[in-house]
Amino acid sequence: MSMSFSTDDLRKALDRIASELIGHKDSLTYIDSVTGDGDLGISMEKVAHCIMHELQTNETSSAAQLLLSCARQISVHAPSTMGTLMSFAIFEAAKILKDAPAIDDASMLLIPRKMVEVIMIHGRAQQGDKTVLDALIPYGETLVSAYVQSHDIGQAAWEAACQAERSANATKGWLAKIGRAKWIGERSRHCPDGGAVVCAIIANAFISRQVSIDI
Repeated sequence: MSMSFSTDDLRKALDRIASELIGHKDSLTYIDSVTGDGDLGISMEKVAHCIMHELQTNETSSAAQLLLSCARQISVHAPSTMGTLMSFAIFEAAKILKDAPAIDDASMLLIPRKMVEVIMIHGRAQQGDKTVLDALIPYGETLVSAYVQSHDIGQAAWEAACQAERSANATKGWLAKIGRAKWIGERSRHCPDGGAVVCAIIANAFISRQVSIDI
């Protein structure tokens, strides 16, 4: 069934996302200490605080304006590689919503695809490179296919979040093909990709589902 997702619903979802990013700080730090420079946990904590700041200070009734403000905060205060990509992705979501009073099903289905496109452009990555895309692309594809079958965006979001978790965990054992993790070679196989894990955390927090990460 169609689900009207209001700005108030978005605020609650963003609050859950921020809390889960902070709650997974140590896991993200560990993953990035093995596959990168170890700052992912701190970076995502900064992202979470940017989101929380907007939730506390921005009284807009517009979902698009709320997301746009979050994107701007993140670009300034969490300018890591992942933070910057998240800022671009959130900005794309805001552009889709424009001045709509609620987030409709069509927008929900379109947002992941547009996020993928902007991340591909700015991150210069493809599916299979062991990046956030390896969870985000399956998430978006599952969201659409599940919605086509059920016409229930809530059920589709649940199935997509489960797929994001499976896809993120599946990157464990892969050899990284891009970014800092590429240069550490075989050691990059020891953990799932941090960006893919972040995607899984967000997707599951969005629907109030607990995520399980294989580290």
